[in-house]
Amino acid sequence: MFRSRKSAVVVLLIILMILFVWYGSLNPEPEKGHYPGSEHVVQDHETYIGEKVDVGGRVVETDPLTIEVEYGDDSILLDISNTTKDADEGDRISVFGTLNEDYTITAENVIVRPLINWYYMYGISGAAAIWLLIRLISHWKYTPTGFKPREEPLKIFRRDDHG
Repeated sequence: MFRSRKSAVVVLLIILMILFVWYGSLNPEPEKGHYPGSEHVVQDHETYIGEKVDVGGRVVETDPLTIEVEYGDDSILLDISNTTKDADEGDRISVFGTLNEDYTITAENVIVRPLINWYYMYGISGAAAIWLLIRLISHWKYTPTGFKPREEPLKIFRRDDHG
């Protein structure tokens, strides 16, 4: 059916992109475990009053625990009740609970992610990307027909042990 691996890879990538778009277009279906998220609550708060929601945001106040839930250029502030979790301003939290009229959520589950975790995640990812780029440059070369392994790896950040 396919004449080459390249065409098979292209077809699979197209299918993957179609699935990304399809998944992003799904509406909330609580009976299937897909609860309204931040985008739904920010865009149309009144529709989801009394329903279970799954939102996340940045802590802007700790007494009472208040998060800023953002979607695009819009945002709302939600107070979180029924939780004993400690959070500092700037931390990111995810909340699952019931949305109330007065812009509060009666929490059933709260996950706090300290701000330092975000710095660590991006720092490690950046270091890994740099390491991967160095490995790619030192072990592969680009030719008009594509990438080919080097016969002798480039010596990047490697000292000469001769003598």
